Amino acid sequence: MRQFLLQTERIRLRSMINDDIGYFFAWLSDMRTQHMWWTEREISSYEIFEHDFRNKQRGFFGQFFTVVDVFDRVPIGFTYIYNVSHVDQYAYTCIYLIPEKTGQGLGCEVANIFGNYLFGVYKFRKFYAEVFEFNQPSLKLLQRNGFVEEARLSEYRWYDNKYWDLIILSITRESFSTSSLLG
Repeated sequence: MRQFLLQTERIRLRSMINDDIGYFFAWLSDMRTQHMWWTEREISSYEIFEHDFRNKQRGFFGQFFTVVDVFDRVPIGFTYIYNVSHVDQYAYTCIYLIPEKTGQGLGCEVANIFGNYLFGVYKFRKFYAEVFEFNQPSLKLLQRNGFVEEARLSEYRWYDNKYWDLIILSITRESFSTSSLLG
């Protein structure tokens, strides 16, 4: 079986450990970014969050990795796949980085490592990403790196006193292999 190095000079992807759930709960509770990635936009107790998260681990998440800063060895985000169809050979992908680590190219590094791993291990032909219209930095990054818009759900998310579209983009195996995803 092909071996994958899930690390760059700055970040490493590793399997989630129990201590990571505390970080995930803190990030979920961060009102600066909660609206971008979590469907339930209410802050629950840690116990309820942990229970719900464990249930999602069993049925919603496919591959799930914690993103760790190589230098200080603390979690700075996560990446996972969901809505996996092995028959139709696609999956949706998500990357979350804490606000202090965005805008530094780390998201591209995560996407590159994770994409190479997923396309190398699975027979996926395509990955989808969902981005809210107000998240222009992520949208532009995806488009610049080979993702194309396939669908738009209008007025999907209420945020900042306005409804925003949810944009669904995709990248194929062929497009991924010709893009560097390095910004």
